[in-house]
Amino acid sequence: MVTVPVDRHPALARVRRLLLRSPRVVHAARSLYRWPPLTRTRAFRAFVFARVEAAERALPTVVPRVAIETALTCNARCVMCVHSERKLVGIMDRDLFARLVDELAAWGVREVCLSIYGEPLVDRHWLERVQRVRAAGLSYSFFSNASLLRDEIAQQMLALGGWSEVNFSVNGLSQAVYERVMPPLRHARTYDNLQRFLARKQAAGGGPRVTISCVAMRENLHELDAFERFWSSQRGVDRVSIGNRTDWMGQLRRTDAGQPVEHRLRVVDDSVWHTPCPTPWSSMFVYHDGRVSPCCEDAAQRQLVLGDATQQSLRDIFHGEGYRALREQHRADRRCAHGTCGSCHANWPWV
Repeated sequence: MVTVPVDRHPALARVRRLLLRSPRVVHAARSLYRWPPLTRTRAFRAFVFARVEAAERALPTVVPRVAIETALTCNARCVMCVHSERKLVGIMDRDLFARLVDELAAWGVREVCLSIYGEPLVDRHWLERVQRVRAAGLSYSFFSNASLLRDEIAQQMLALGGWSEVNFSVNGLSQAVYERVMPPLRHARTYDNLQRFLARKQAAGGGPRVTISCVAMRENLHELDAFERFWSSQRGVDRVSIGNRTDWMGQLRRTDAGQPVEHRLRVVDDSVWHTPCPTPWSSMFVYHDGRVSPCCEDAAQRQLVLGDATQQSLRDIFHGEGYRALREQHRADRRCAHGTCGSCHANWPWV
């Protein structure tokens, strides 16, 4: 999750949006950004460090992107997720959530993501949280597997407004693949939920920007082209995203090493320069218990914690010593000396 500069030219903005609709274009761009011969060039290093310094200069006026983990609990055990191997449970306290929303509104944050590493719709207070966000004047987005997206919930969220984006994780087209990858969810229920929701969005004449996402892995590689064609043809779907796998910094024991999808890993090997990461300048991830991290890659391990929102304001944490020290380490090209960042093999792009 990184910040994107505001497009000054509407025509260029439209071209960029069209390109980002193509999973192939996005995958090619990501692969190029991690290509070892490119990362070793002086021009690439100069580009990255110029962006780092620009982010540092802008820091006093930056309003970061914030994600709040309303629920760590998940009703799925997807094979590419640590939830399949370890019990991860937690729901954010309602009073803490309300205070955080008020802080964000006062800080000037306009939108908040209401999920990190769980399924937000398992939370029985979900609609109450959405109402709280809307009462504070904020918009919201979230990630979901859509298995619990009942029609009455979708209807109420659409009526409340402010629902800007949603990313539905749907990791198989056929029933056999979907139910193998995302147990114990049922293909028919999820696909029916999504079709009803898309129809309701169309009938309402508007609604959130919808991404249907899928992680490429051994189980679904053979049907990814058909997956993209099917969901791209559905009215109300704005983008189809085919993502790359990760081992969640070693927390996921199951991998596809040696299989045909190895080239779809979103991590880089030791031959590639591990660039400074943009997230310490752009992002805050507030876990269900109030701990704050700058990084979603650490969501399973949860060792990179730079503050506690039960004790400090989010603004104080973002401009506090923990964030400041981490930024300095990355600015000095000493990322690999950091205990957590050094073991992370994700290179998030500075574009």
